[in-house]
Amino acid sequence: MKRDTAVLLQKMHGNLRANCFPRPSGGCMCTVKQGNGVETVENYDSDEQCKLDIAAQTIHNKKQLNEEIKDRYGNYREDCFPTPSGGCKCIERNATGDKIVRKYDDGTQCEIPQKIKRTANERPSQNVRDPVRERAQANYRAVINELNEKFKGLKEGCFPRPKGCLCVVGKDQDGRDITERRMKDRDCKCQPGERGHGCPTGGT
Repeated sequence: MKRDTAVLLQKMHGNLRANCFPRPSGGCMCTVKQGNGVETVENYDSDEQCKLDIAAQTIHNKKQLNEEIKDRYGNYREDCFPTPSGGCKCIERNATGDKIVRKYDDGTQCEIPQKIKRTANERPSQNVRDPVRERAQANYRAVINELNEKFKGLKEGCFPRPKGCLCVVGKDQDGRDITERRMKDRDCKCQPGERGHGCPTGGT
């Protein structure tokens, strides 16, 4: 009898998502880990939600985040990244061809230049108000504030990328920055209580 019941339960609920349990009234109850690490209990009424592959959901969430970052920073030059404190950093080559990390206080300096550039004669006076530019700067500040919130907790010297982050991990014998790409969130952000390796204050 017990074996028959076990087989029946396996057949009915064997393909439930991890950490999901069937409810007597139908649907299921799942323990879900949020982005901040806090676990919450979610109730789902449909079988599709209960049997959804958690890996597929993770990929979907990452895709949405990547699209959001691309919309906001897709016009950045290659190897340029927004910084949590404002502005941006770019990996560039100096006069001798060596790679260096250069910081800019204004994020527009990291963007791809417009195809049509004004000549020196066409350049307007700096004293003339430009409403379009002022609106753009206000929008930029709002985006930076949102970025600061979204990527709060990044380790010192790490910058967000559409996938993971890029971290400056040291300098070589010539004094040039050594960078490292990291794909996992825990490698990019300070974990609670973590000290050292870019987390001098003991994590988030």
